[in-house]
Amino acid sequence: MTAMIDPFDIFKVEQNGSVRWVRAIADLQRAKSYILKVLSIATAADYIILNQRTGERVIIQAVTEQRDSSFKISSPTASSRN
Repeated sequence: MTAMIDPFDIFKVEQNGSVRWVRAIADLQRAKSYILKVLSIATAADYIILNQRTGERVIIQAVTEQRDSSFKISSPTASSRN
C-alpha cells in the first residue's frame, strides 16, 4: 500500500528572507484557507504554497499598509518560473 502524501507545502517567509516549512495540505484551496484563517491571525507574514507535483508556487503577501489582516494572492507567470 502506498502512503498518500499531501502535495501542497506551505512555507512562511521570515523577516530575514529565509523560508520555514509550516505544513503540507491536500489541495490548493485548503492551503489558501489555512493561511488566511489560521496562520495570518497568528503572524502577519508572507507565505508560499508550493505544489510538489508541478512546481507551481502561489505567494500570499501580507498587506502591511493596512491594520487589518488583508492579503494579496498572486501566482507567478510561466516566464518567471525556474
